[in-house]
Parts: sequence; C-alpha cells; structure tokens
Amino acid sequence: MVQSSIRESEAGLALAADLDQCRAGFGALLARADIPPAAATELRRRYAEPHRAYHDAAHVGLLWLRHLLHGGDAGDRDLALAILFHDAVYEPLGRDNEARSAALLAAMVPGRTEWAQAAILATADHIAFSGEDCRVLRLLDLDLTPLAERPTLFARNTEFLRREYAAVAEPAWRQGRQAVLARFAATKRLFRTRLGAIYEAPARANLTAELAALAEAA
Repeated sequence: MVQSSIRESEAGLALAADLDQCRAGFGALLARADIPPAAATELRRRYAEPHRAYHDAAHVGLLWLRHLLHGGDAGDRDLALAILFHDAVYEPLGRDNEARSAALLAAMVPGRTEWAQAAILATADHIAFSGEDCRVLRLLDLDLTPLAERPTLFARNTEFLRREYAAVAEPAWRQGRQAVLARFAATKRLFRTRLGAIYEAPARANLTAELAALAEAA
C-alpha cells in the first residue's frame, strides 16, 4: 500500500513536466466532454490566446490527467465540463473571469450544466468555499495541485504567471504575489480531499520557499 501510494505521488507530480502530454490531456478532455463542435473550436481558440502562458490548454489538460490518475471517474461529464470551462475566460486583471466562464458554458453547451457552472464559480476563491460537495472540492484541489510541483516546475509556472501579468510593474507584482501566497500559507488545509496526502506537503514547501524569497527581495 505504501509503495503504491509513493508511485501514485511520483506519477502525479511527473505529469506537469511534459507540456505536450498535458496538451494531449486537453484534447482527451474535449472528447470526453462531448460538447458541440463549435464550442470545442471556441475553447481551443480561447486556450491558445497569446496572453496566456499558464492558464492555457496544458493547465486544463493537466488537471484532467491528474483527476484520472488519482482514481477519478472518467465518466463524470459534469466534472469534465467544469475542468474544461473553468478558465475559458481569462483576463489577468479581470475580476469576473469565473462568472463569465460559467456563463460561456451555459451559452455554448445545451442541456443541464448548472452543477458545472456552480463548481466553476467556486474556483473564484478556493479558500473561501465552505461547501461540502465532494466533487466541487475535488475540482478545487485539482486546480491547486500546481502549488505542489517540483521546485523547478513551480518556478517555471511562476514565470508563466509573471508573463501573464506583464503589464504589472515588478514591485506591484511581487506585492500581489506575496499576498496571494501568504493567504494560501495561512490556510489550515490547502487540500480537502484525498489529494492532500500527495500534494499538501510539497505545496507547503513551495509556499514557504517563495515567500522567503519575496521577503528577501523586498
């Protein structure tokens, strides 16, 4: 059991190293979500927008691959839709990206998508969510797993995020980044599903290291 857990942890963390594999995961997710062709085309366009460096198809594909790797239900279309659309609208300085992403889902995919829309809205503030829906909590945890990447990949993701905020001056970027990470670090539990056994400790280590670096640079 211990060896199996170690292998699962290593495999989960290894996924982020291969961006091409993550992009292939995005394609697999599109196929699983079974959405109209026009919606799929629009999502491909959106996730390839030039201002995206982190919040792109590779990020979305990574979450789906980790969902599957960690025993997630490949047949859960609602969760597939939530993962697929959760960053469909992304403006780095926008304050309503999640609401607009949920609205886009409602507009582009026929049928009942209310659960997926509500799950997307929950990603607006992972820490503030106080609900107990285990599938929403899984989405939130999956979205936070990049906090736990191996240090070189965590640094890569930080650089990707910095590119998305290229319009923000360096002092303001550092101040904002510090505030976000400090809020995560102050949270008793980052992960509220079984994914915490894999991702909590490395995420804490990354948060501690970057906060220390930001404090030193101040």
